[in-house]
Amino acid sequence: MNSFLGHITEVTTNGTMSIVCVGVGNGEELMSVVIDSPETAPYLKKGNKVNVLFKEMEVAITTQKELDISIENRIAGNIASIEEGVLLSRLILETKIGEVIAIISTKSVGQMGLVEKMNVMIMVKLNEIILAP
Repeated sequence: MNSFLGHITEVTTNGTMSIVCVGVGNGEELMSVVIDSPETAPYLKKGNKVNVLFKEMEVAITTQKELDISIENRIAGNIASIEEGVLLSRLILETKIGEVIAIISTKSVGQMGLVEKMNVMIMVKLNEIILAP
């Protein structure tokens, strides 16, 4: 599980659903959608500290810096190491917010020509990000 400490920078609520922006350091922000509001979950307040969590299998990788896609959470990084398995590969990625681990198919590693020290963009859908007070 990828885990980063951050602080809430913005909460936008409609009914019982909120989109929460979290600053995770070095000018980077991650967004999460939660089925809660500041009224039902008191930790959802600007300035509060939260842990940002997402699974290794929920990290998408692209080699394109500009990509027209609906995934808001994007962090630039480079590949520190690749552990290739028969089906899946584990990538350790160095980013401005720290180390991110991704597990993607070994087929994708080969098709994309991923190698160590390559610059990539790491993406995580906002519904995959868990916030823990």
